[in-house]
Amino acid sequence: MFFCAISGSPPTAPVVSKTSGTVYEKALIERYIEENGTDPISGEPLTKEDLVDVKAKPSTLPPRPANQTSIPALLTALQSEYDAIMLESLEIKKAFQSSRQELANALYREDAATRVIARLMKERDEARQALSSIQSTIGFQATAPEAAAEDVEMAPEANEGALPAEVEAKVMETNQALSSGRKKRKPAPGYSKAEQVKAFTQISHVPSLHATKPAGITALDVAKDGNTVVTGGADKAVQIFDLEASKVLGTLKGHTKAVTHVAFREKEGENKLAISASADKTVKIWGEENGKWSNKANLTGHKGEINGLAIHPSGSYVAAGSSDSTWSLYDIEQATEIVKYSALPGVEGSFAYTSFSVHPDGILHGGGTKDGSVRVWDIRQSSSLAATLDSHQSPLTTLSFSENGYYLATAADASQTVNVFDLRKLDIVSSWTLPSENTISEVRFDPSAQFLSVGGTDLRIYANKTWEELLKFDDNAGVLTGARFVKNGSQVVLSGLDRTLRVLGVQA
Repeated sequence: MFFCAISGSPPTAPVVSKTSGTVYEKALIERYIEENGTDPISGEPLTKEDLVDVKAKPSTLPPRPANQTSIPALLTALQSEYDAIMLESLEIKKAFQSSRQELANALYREDAATRVIARLMKERDEARQALSSIQSTIGFQATAPEAAAEDVEMAPEANEGALPAEVEAKVMETNQALSSGRKKRKPAPGYSKAEQVKAFTQISHVPSLHATKPAGITALDVAKDGNTVVTGGADKAVQIFDLEASKVLGTLKGHTKAVTHVAFREKEGENKLAISASADKTVKIWGEENGKWSNKANLTGHKGEINGLAIHPSGSYVAAGSSDSTWSLYDIEQATEIVKYSALPGVEGSFAYTSFSVHPDGILHGGGTKDGSVRVWDIRQSSSLAATLDSHQSPLTTLSFSENGYYLATAADASQTVNVFDLRKLDIVSSWTLPSENTISEVRFDPSAQFLSVGGTDLRIYANKTWEELLKFDDNAGVLTGARFVKNGSQVVLSGLDRTLRVLGVQA
């Protein structure tokens, strides 16, 4: 390494003097020659022509002078270098992970797009098949121009099914008896009309039912006599109540969690049965003997809470839909499970049921799911669906078939929208949205198929087909959980989380 004889530092442009052979920084020696004209070391005369450029290698900037003259200084320098290397390594790792994530996302999007295309093609084919199947099931003939406006008969197709022969025979017998009278199925004489419903007000109420902690009536049903009421509560109890006598006939305990649904089973020549479903994953059957109500049977077999209950029109069977992605058909008299319908492999979407209902002719069963769709099953088939209806974007917590069998109403408690499907077209024919402050607990068609009740923050009753709002009742102190038309449509019985039963009708 060269050092300039003047500055003592490594020269940037080294030159050597011919007279003394000394190395200088070119800029410094030229300035010295201009001022003195001699070699600063030997004192001999020196000109710029006497300077010879030194071709040093590498021809880069000279190395910095050594300044780590002690071990601590050297360690500090090494630590600084190490820290710089580690920081650079960290940045490289971050850049690598970012690139890797971008690549993974790109591959995922490509795979997802491929799956979506395949699913859409499969759903298209299934929808075509389902439309054909359900139109055949309810007897709808697409070629008849007047079919959409007229009543049609239930004419279910004969498929190989999962039901035992005797059960399927009874189901089909019930279906044929009910569907054959569909065109004759008109409102009973004297049944309330729309103008009368518009005049309904509260005519009586029964407060303080069920316990206060936790408070609230969570489920309701009323017997055909319009007087005997069964309620389920957040307090895990089931109560039987006589409206005319304003008297509790029985408080039935046995569930270990809140009761989610209750229903009366009424069969000619037999005593009433009350059936309850609960978040404790069980269904219980209650009966009356000598004026006292007691537990008759327990129906088990589910691993998730029971969110839906439907009594078959024959009165012999009850269906229960569960959050465990299955629903079961039980024999009421034998208290046994007949068949369990499980999620179908290869079918996209949820089968975790958040609501359940049965078609009035007993063949079709519908289950609302946690992803907002409706799984429509033909009770005779456990390996295929009759249809899937996309309704909401949140768990479908309530649905109801109309008594004439043509419409299906759906709603979700996380949404203010009510959808009504025409089962002959498998499409939404009407939809409306309540105010943003409203919640919806239940939608329910009345027995005459003239009205649809929507209960929740308040009660609203709509006219079938026109969907005109006929009545709004908001004098309740808590969310309404059930509404039933009774006594030939002259009254509506309401239940709510305020522990109160209310009766609406025309003031005498």
